[in-house]
Amino acid sequence: MILVINPGSSSIKYKLFDDQLEEIKSEKFSFSGDRMDKVIDKIVSQLSGHNDDIVKAGYRIVHGGDEAEDIMPVTLPTMKIIEKFAPLAPHHNPPAIEAIRGLIEKLPLTQHFAAFDTAFFKNLPAVSKTYPIDQKIASEYSIRRYGFHGISHGWMLEKIDPEHQKKIISIHLGAGSSISAIDNGKPIDTSMGFTPMEGLPMQFRSGDIDPEIVLFLSEKIGGKKTRDMIENHSGLSGISGTSGDMLELLERSDEMSKLAIEVLCYRTKKYIGAYAAALGGVDCVVFSGEIGFGSALIRKKITSGLDYLDFETAIIKPDEELAIAKKIVSQV
Repeated sequence: MILVINPGSSSIKYKLFDDQLEEIKSEKFSFSGDRMDKVIDKIVSQLSGHNDDIVKAGYRIVHGGDEAEDIMPVTLPTMKIIEKFAPLAPHHNPPAIEAIRGLIEKLPLTQHFAAFDTAFFKNLPAVSKTYPIDQKIASEYSIRRYGFHGISHGWMLEKIDPEHQKKIISIHLGAGSSISAIDNGKPIDTSMGFTPMEGLPMQFRSGDIDPEIVLFLSEKIGGKKTRDMIENHSGLSGISGTSGDMLELLERSDEMSKLAIEVLCYRTKKYIGAYAAALGGVDCVVFSGEIGFGSALIRKKITSGLDYLDFETAIIKPDEELAIAKKIVSQV
Protein backbone atom coordinates (compact mmCIF):
# COMPACT_ATOMS: atom_id res chain seq x y z
CA MET A 1 0.00 0.00 0.00
CA ILE A 2 0.99 3.62 -0.58
CA LEU A 3 0.22 6.42 1.86
CA VAL A 4 0.28 9.99 0.53
CA ILE A 5 0.40 12.99 2.85
CA ASN A 6 -0.47 16.46 1.53
CA PRO A 7 0.34 19.14 4.12
CA GLY A 8 -1.21 22.49 3.15
CA SER A 9 -1.06 25.94 4.69
CA SER A 10 -4.14 25.34 6.84
CA SER A 11 -4.86 21.61 6.63
CA ILE A 12 -3.32 18.21 6.04
CA LYS A 13 -4.85 15.53 3.83
CA TYR A 14 -3.96 11.91 3.44
CA LYS A 15 -4.98 9.15 1.06
CA LEU A 16 -4.19 5.46 1.28
CA PHE A 17 -3.94 3.51 -1.98
CA ASP A 18 -3.74 -0.22 -2.63
CA ASP A 19 -1.27 -1.81 -5.05
CA GLN A 20 -3.56 -0.98 -8.00
CA LEU A 21 -3.71 2.68 -6.84
CA GLU A 22 -7.34 2.36 -5.82
CA GLU A 23 -8.17 4.68 -2.94
CA ILE A 24 -8.77 2.77 0.31
CA LYS A 25 -9.10 5.55 2.84
CA SER A 26 -8.78 9.33 3.03
CA GLU A 27 -9.26 12.18 5.49
CA LYS A 28 -8.56 15.89 5.86
CA PHE A 29 -7.62 17.58 9.13
CA SER A 30 -7.58 21.28 9.98
CA PHE A 31 -4.65 22.75 11.87
CA SER A 32 -7.02 24.72 14.09
CA GLY A 33 -5.72 24.12 17.58
CA ASP A 34 -4.01 20.82 16.68
CA ARG A 35 -0.28 20.40 16.82
CA MET A 36 1.21 18.32 14.03
CA ASP A 37 2.15 15.45 16.35
CA LYS A 38 -1.51 15.12 17.37
CA VAL A 39 -2.59 15.16 13.72
CA ILE A 40 -0.06 12.42 12.93
CA ASP A 41 -1.38 10.38 15.85
CA LYS A 42 -4.92 10.72 14.43
CA ILE A 43 -3.76 9.60 10.98
CA VAL A 44 -1.90 6.58 12.34
CA SER A 45 -4.90 5.70 14.50
CA GLN A 46 -7.24 5.84 11.50
CA LEU A 47 -4.86 3.61 9.56
CA SER A 48 -4.62 0.99 12.28
CA GLY A 49 -4.88 -2.41 10.67
CA HIS A 50 -3.12 -1.14 7.55
CA ASN A 51 0.12 0.21 9.06
CA ASP A 52 2.12 -2.98 8.48
CA ASP A 53 0.98 -3.04 4.83
CA ILE A 54 2.14 0.51 4.01
CA VAL A 55 5.37 -0.06 2.10
CA LYS A 56 5.75 3.46 0.71
CA ALA A 57 4.75 6.94 1.85
CA GLY A 58 4.91 10.17 -0.15
CA TYR A 59 4.70 13.81 0.88
CA ARG A 60 3.86 16.88 -1.16
CA ILE A 61 6.61 19.46 -0.64
CA VAL A 62 5.86 22.98 -1.87
CA HIS A 63 9.34 24.50 -2.16
CA GLY A 64 12.48 22.69 -3.24
CA GLY A 65 13.98 25.59 -5.18
CA ASP A 66 15.91 24.47 -8.23
CA GLU A 67 17.72 21.76 -6.25
CA ALA A 68 14.90 19.24 -5.95
CA GLU A 69 13.91 16.58 -8.46
CA ASP A 70 10.34 15.56 -9.19
CA ILE A 71 10.36 12.70 -6.65
CA MET A 72 13.17 11.97 -4.17
CA PRO A 73 13.67 9.39 -1.41
CA VAL A 74 13.60 11.05 1.99
CA THR A 75 17.25 11.19 3.00
CA LEU A 76 19.32 13.67 4.99
CA PRO A 77 20.20 15.66 1.81
CA THR A 78 16.52 15.73 0.82
CA MET A 79 15.54 17.05 4.25
CA LYS A 80 18.22 19.73 3.99
CA ILE A 81 16.67 20.94 0.72
CA ILE A 82 13.23 21.14 2.34
CA GLU A 83 14.68 23.01 5.34
CA LYS A 84 16.73 25.37 3.15
CA PHE A 85 13.67 26.64 1.31
CA ALA A 86 11.33 26.64 4.32
CA PRO A 87 11.73 30.43 4.84
CA LEU A 88 10.32 30.96 1.31
CA ALA A 89 7.29 28.73 2.00
CA PRO A 90 6.78 29.25 5.74
CA HIS A 91 3.19 27.98 5.75
CA HIS A 92 3.99 24.79 3.81
CA ASN A 93 7.53 23.41 4.21
CA PRO A 94 7.68 23.45 8.05
CA PRO A 95 4.44 21.42 8.44
CA ALA A 96 5.76 18.99 5.82
CA ILE A 97 9.00 18.57 7.78
CA GLU A 98 7.02 17.82 10.94
CA ALA A 99 4.80 15.35 9.10
CA ILE A 100 7.78 13.50 7.61
CA ARG A 101 9.58 13.25 10.93
CA GLY A 102 6.43 12.15 12.73
CA LEU A 103 5.53 9.43 10.24
CA ILE A 104 9.08 8.12 9.89
CA GLU A 105 8.92 7.53 13.65
CA LYS A 106 5.51 5.85 13.41
CA LEU A 107 6.24 3.90 10.21
CA PRO A 108 9.96 3.08 10.45
CA LEU A 109 9.86 0.19 7.97
CA THR A 110 8.14 2.22 5.25
CA GLN A 111 10.04 3.85 2.36
CA HIS A 112 9.43 7.61 2.41
CA PHE A 113 9.48 9.91 -0.63
CA ALA A 114 9.23 13.67 -1.18
CA ALA A 115 7.37 15.02 -4.24
CA PHE A 116 8.31 18.62 -5.03
CA ASP A 117 5.94 21.23 -6.48
CA THR A 118 8.79 23.31 -7.87
CA ALA A 119 10.38 20.50 -9.91
CA PHE A 120 7.82 20.80 -12.75
CA PHE A 121 9.07 24.35 -13.39
CA LYS A 122 12.77 23.63 -12.92
CA ASN A 123 13.67 24.36 -16.54
CA LEU A 124 11.65 27.52 -17.14
CA PRO A 125 13.19 29.71 -19.86
CA ALA A 126 15.51 32.41 -18.58
CA VAL A 127 13.22 35.09 -19.99
CA SER A 128 10.38 34.01 -17.69
CA LYS A 129 12.31 33.00 -14.58
CA THR A 130 14.55 36.09 -14.40
CA TYR A 131 13.44 39.03 -12.28
CA PRO A 132 14.51 42.50 -13.50
CA ILE A 133 16.66 43.32 -10.47
CA ASP A 134 20.42 43.53 -9.90
CA GLN A 135 21.58 40.12 -11.12
CA LYS A 136 24.52 39.94 -8.71
CA ILE A 137 22.08 40.24 -5.82
CA ALA A 138 19.66 37.83 -7.51
CA SER A 139 22.44 35.27 -7.92
CA GLU A 140 23.73 35.69 -4.37
CA TYR A 141 20.32 35.02 -2.85
CA SER A 142 18.99 32.62 -5.53
CA ILE A 143 16.16 34.97 -6.46
CA ARG A 144 14.31 33.64 -9.51
CA ARG A 145 10.88 32.40 -10.48
CA TYR A 146 10.49 28.89 -9.09
CA GLY A 147 6.78 28.25 -9.63
CA PHE A 148 4.46 26.15 -7.47
CA HIS A 149 1.47 23.80 -7.75
CA GLY A 150 3.69 21.88 -10.17
CA ILE A 151 2.16 18.55 -9.18
CA SER A 152 -1.30 19.88 -10.06
CA HIS A 153 -0.21 21.52 -13.32
CA GLY A 154 1.64 18.35 -14.32
CA TRP A 155 -1.49 16.32 -13.50
CA MET A 156 -3.58 18.55 -15.78
CA LEU A 157 -1.01 18.28 -18.55
CA GLU A 158 -0.91 14.49 -18.50
CA LYS A 159 -4.70 14.24 -18.44
CA ILE A 160 -5.26 16.68 -21.33
CA ASP A 161 -2.14 16.32 -23.45
CA PRO A 162 -0.31 13.05 -22.70
CA GLU A 163 1.44 13.18 -26.06
CA HIS A 164 2.65 16.75 -25.42
CA GLN A 165 1.45 18.25 -28.69
CA LYS A 166 -0.69 21.18 -27.50
CA LYS A 167 -0.46 24.73 -26.23
CA ILE A 168 -2.13 24.66 -22.82
CA ILE A 169 -2.98 27.18 -20.13
CA SER A 170 -3.53 25.31 -16.87
CA ILE A 171 -5.33 27.03 -13.99
CA HIS A 172 -5.27 25.77 -10.41
CA LEU A 173 -7.85 27.63 -8.31
CA GLY A 174 -8.14 26.83 -4.63
CA ALA A 175 -7.03 28.32 -1.32
CA GLY A 176 -3.84 28.99 -3.25
CA SER A 177 -4.14 29.71 -6.97
CA SER A 178 -1.79 29.75 -9.94
CA ILE A 179 -1.82 29.66 -13.73
CA SER A 180 0.76 28.24 -16.12
CA ALA A 181 1.59 28.30 -19.81
CA ILE A 182 2.66 24.92 -21.22
CA ASP A 183 3.97 24.48 -24.77
CA ASN A 184 4.13 20.89 -26.05
CA GLY A 185 4.62 19.50 -22.57
CA LYS A 186 7.11 22.12 -21.38
CA PRO A 187 6.08 24.89 -18.95
CA ILE A 188 7.28 28.25 -20.25
CA ASP A 189 5.79 30.54 -17.61
CA THR A 190 3.79 30.44 -14.38
CA SER A 191 2.22 33.03 -12.11
CA MET A 192 3.75 32.06 -8.77
CA GLY A 193 7.37 33.07 -8.46
CA PHE A 194 10.14 33.27 -5.87
CA THR A 195 7.53 32.30 -3.27
CA PRO A 196 3.87 31.16 -3.44
CA MET A 197 2.82 34.79 -2.84
CA GLU A 198 3.02 36.06 -6.42
CA GLY A 199 0.35 35.85 -9.11
CA LEU A 200 -3.41 35.48 -8.70
CA PRO A 201 -5.33 36.73 -5.65
CA MET A 202 -5.81 33.80 -3.28
CA GLN A 203 -7.87 32.98 -0.22
CA PHE A 204 -5.62 34.98 2.10
CA ARG A 205 -2.54 35.88 0.00
CA SER A 206 -2.45 39.07 -2.04
CA GLY A 207 -0.92 37.82 -5.27
CA ASP A 208 0.49 40.53 -7.55
CA ILE A 209 0.80 43.97 -5.96
CA ASP A 210 3.04 46.98 -6.51
CA PRO A 211 6.23 46.26 -4.50
CA GLU A 212 6.22 49.85 -3.35
CA ILE A 213 3.06 49.03 -1.35
CA VAL A 214 5.12 46.63 0.76
CA LEU A 215 7.87 49.21 1.29
CA PHE A 216 5.34 51.94 2.07
CA LEU A 217 3.42 49.83 4.58
CA SER A 218 6.63 48.55 6.19
CA GLU A 219 7.44 52.17 7.04
CA LYS A 220 3.89 52.90 8.22
CA ILE A 221 2.93 49.80 10.21
CA GLY A 222 6.20 47.83 10.38
CA GLY A 223 7.56 44.87 8.46
CA LYS A 224 6.00 42.21 10.68
CA LYS A 225 2.46 43.59 10.35
CA THR A 226 2.94 44.13 6.61
CA ARG A 227 4.06 40.54 6.08
CA ASP A 228 1.13 39.26 8.14
CA MET A 229 -1.30 41.38 6.13
CA ILE A 230 -0.18 40.31 2.65
CA GLU A 231 0.20 36.63 3.64
CA ASN A 232 -2.80 36.14 5.92
CA HIS A 233 -5.30 38.99 5.52
CA SER A 234 -5.30 39.84 1.83
CA GLY A 235 -6.61 38.25 -1.37
CA LEU A 236 -10.30 37.35 -1.32
CA SER A 237 -10.43 37.76 2.44
CA GLY A 238 -8.81 41.18 2.34
CA ILE A 239 -11.14 42.52 -0.34
CA SER A 240 -14.35 41.09 1.09
CA GLY A 241 -13.50 41.91 4.68
CA THR A 242 -15.46 38.82 5.71
CA SER A 243 -14.18 35.57 4.25
CA GLY A 244 -11.71 34.14 1.77
CA ASP A 245 -13.78 30.99 1.28
CA MET A 246 -15.21 31.00 -2.24
CA LEU A 247 -18.34 29.06 -1.29
CA GLU A 248 -19.17 31.66 1.36
CA LEU A 249 -18.45 34.55 -0.99
CA LEU A 250 -20.74 33.10 -3.68
CA GLU A 251 -23.55 32.91 -1.14
CA ARG A 252 -23.11 36.51 0.01
CA SER A 253 -24.83 39.46 -1.66
CA ASP A 254 -22.78 42.39 -0.34
CA GLU A 255 -20.76 44.46 -2.80
CA MET A 256 -17.30 43.70 -1.39
CA SER A 257 -17.84 39.94 -1.59
CA LYS A 258 -18.94 40.35 -5.18
CA LEU A 259 -15.91 42.54 -5.87
CA ALA A 260 -13.54 39.92 -4.45
CA ILE A 261 -14.92 37.34 -6.90
CA GLU A 262 -14.73 39.76 -9.83
CA VAL A 263 -11.11 40.69 -9.03
CA LEU A 264 -10.06 37.04 -9.02
CA CYS A 265 -11.84 36.33 -12.31
CA TYR A 266 -10.58 39.53 -13.96
CA ARG A 267 -6.96 38.92 -13.02
CA THR A 268 -7.16 35.28 -14.12
CA LYS A 269 -8.57 36.42 -17.46
CA LYS A 270 -5.66 38.89 -17.86
CA TYR A 271 -3.18 36.06 -17.30
CA ILE A 272 -4.91 33.93 -19.94
CA GLY A 273 -4.47 36.75 -22.43
CA ALA A 274 -0.82 37.20 -21.50
CA TYR A 275 -0.05 33.50 -21.70
CA ALA A 276 -1.90 33.12 -25.00
CA ALA A 277 0.48 35.79 -26.33
CA ALA A 278 3.51 34.03 -24.83
CA LEU A 279 2.43 30.69 -26.34
CA GLY A 280 1.51 32.16 -29.72
CA GLY A 281 -2.04 30.85 -29.35
CA VAL A 282 -3.76 28.38 -27.06
CA ASP A 283 -5.44 25.05 -27.77
CA CYS A 284 -6.93 24.36 -24.36
CA VAL A 285 -7.56 26.15 -21.05
CA VAL A 286 -7.69 23.62 -18.23
CA PHE A 287 -9.19 24.19 -14.79
CA SER A 288 -8.48 22.25 -11.61
CA GLY A 289 -8.27 22.85 -7.87
CA GLU A 290 -11.30 22.93 -5.58
CA ILE A 291 -12.62 26.18 -7.08
CA GLY A 292 -11.52 25.58 -10.66
CA PHE A 293 -13.11 22.14 -10.71
CA GLY A 294 -16.03 22.93 -8.45
CA SER A 295 -17.49 26.20 -9.73
CA ALA A 296 -18.98 26.49 -13.22
CA LEU A 297 -19.85 30.11 -12.46
CA ILE A 298 -16.23 31.06 -11.79
CA ARG A 299 -15.07 29.25 -14.93
CA LYS A 300 -17.70 31.08 -16.99
CA LYS A 301 -16.74 34.47 -15.55
CA ILE A 302 -13.08 33.84 -16.38
CA THR A 303 -13.56 32.60 -19.94
CA SER A 304 -16.39 34.93 -21.01
CA GLY A 305 -15.35 37.31 -23.78
CA LEU A 306 -12.39 35.18 -24.80
CA ASP A 307 -14.05 33.44 -27.76
CA TYR A 308 -11.64 35.19 -30.13
CA LEU A 309 -8.81 33.02 -28.74
CA ASP A 310 -10.67 29.93 -30.00
CA PHE A 311 -9.64 27.46 -27.29
CA GLU A 312 -11.32 24.43 -25.78
CA THR A 313 -12.11 24.42 -22.06
CA ALA A 314 -11.45 21.34 -19.93
CA ILE A 315 -12.04 20.50 -16.28
CA ILE A 316 -9.86 18.08 -14.35
CA LYS A 317 -10.73 16.74 -10.92
CA PRO A 318 -7.89 17.62 -8.56
CA ASP A 319 -6.03 14.64 -7.14
CA GLU A 320 -2.49 15.58 -6.17
CA GLU A 321 -2.36 12.55 -3.91
CA LEU A 322 -2.95 10.10 -6.77
CA ALA A 323 -0.43 12.02 -8.89
CA ILE A 324 2.15 11.58 -6.12
CA ALA A 325 1.30 7.89 -5.72
CA LYS A 326 1.93 7.38 -9.45
CA LYS A 327 5.28 9.13 -9.14
CA ILE A 328 6.21 6.79 -6.29
CA VAL A 329 5.24 3.73 -8.32
CA SER A 330 7.45 4.98 -11.15
CA GLN A 331 10.43 4.76 -8.78
CA VAL A 332 10.13 1.00 -8.42
